[in-house]
Amino acid sequence: MKITPRNLLITIALTTVAAVLVLAVNNARPFPNSRFFDFPLVIGDWKGRDIQMSDYVYQLIETRYLFLRDYQSPRYDEPVNLSIVWFDDTDIAFHAPEACLGGVGHKVKEKTTAIVNINGSDHTLGKLAVGNADGSNTIVLYYFDVDGYWTTSQADIRLHILGKRLLFKRASASFIRLMTPVATSEEDAIAMIRDFLETAVPAMPQYLHTEHVR
Repeated sequence: MKITPRNLLITIALTTVAAVLVLAVNNARPFPNSRFFDFPLVIGDWKGRDIQMSDYVYQLIETRYLFLRDYQSPRYDEPVNLSIVWFDDTDIAFHAPEACLGGVGHKVKEKTTAIVNINGSDHTLGKLAVGNADGSNTIVLYYFDVDGYWTTSQADIRLHILGKRLLFKRASASFIRLMTPVATSEEDAIAMIRDFLETAVPAMPQYLHTEHVR
């Protein structure tokens, strides 16, 4: 193909734009989340308590923005265990959800998804059926939240964040995991988690989304 001045100018322009976008993606500095640990212990009639974790857990997860809590409602006999991990867009290092359950007597028996209606909207959440060392069972539901965009795919997180960075916007991502024992049935366990999420989800953006914490 013959190179004309017009084609040359277009090539130079596209190369320049690509270079600027690469710099925008690679040169951002980490930003803190000063609100993360203010996530409320009381949400509706759910009251939480912090569960202490060993230092090696923070080293494994590779972020200090992590908490583990049990939330209990007087309407239920069992608690909902909530874990949230938060990263800014310079260092997304989430581990596979099932990997976090290994080595402590848990065995993932099934990995699927569940469609859960939360405040009138259907969401596809990751679902793990877990067997415990004592013979009991636990249901785990999880998802990733990129400033309001929910997904169960880690590759999808990175693509969504890249899209925002290419528009010169900062982003952050959270991993939300919920667990509860199967006391009667899986359906009842999921219904209780859904009930908790209906109360907790409206509060989450204030402590997790970039526009509120940066």
